[in-house]
Amino acid sequence: MRLIRQAHEFEYRDAAGVDRLGQADVWETGGGERAVLVLRGLDRFGGGGDVMLQAQARQALGYLAQSWLPFLVPDAQLDVLILHRAPQLHEAANSDSPVKLRALLLA
Repeated sequence: MRLIRQAHEFEYRDAAGVDRLGQADVWETGGGERAVLVLRGLDRFGGGGDVMLQAQARQALGYLAQSWLPFLVPDAQLDVLILHRAPQLHEAANSDSPVKLRALLLA
């Protein structure tokens, strides 16, 4: 796979009608038959857990699917990953330990 777009900043409107910002990376196989979209920065807009994060990701994907994804990966089978910060315990959040990231697959 090769990276064809990295840290692309985009704006989308969430289900509540609020304009939000996110970042996306797009990876593509050499032949262009498969692609992976990695959405980042969607979890900074409040809690709500995985359900809220997936709702934000669906809104973001809807925008991207109508704007620049068809031009970047027109015929690819698309997999979508949502990269987010893992929940941390209070003690770990106050230490100098690195932030753990997790990925969710958007179904």
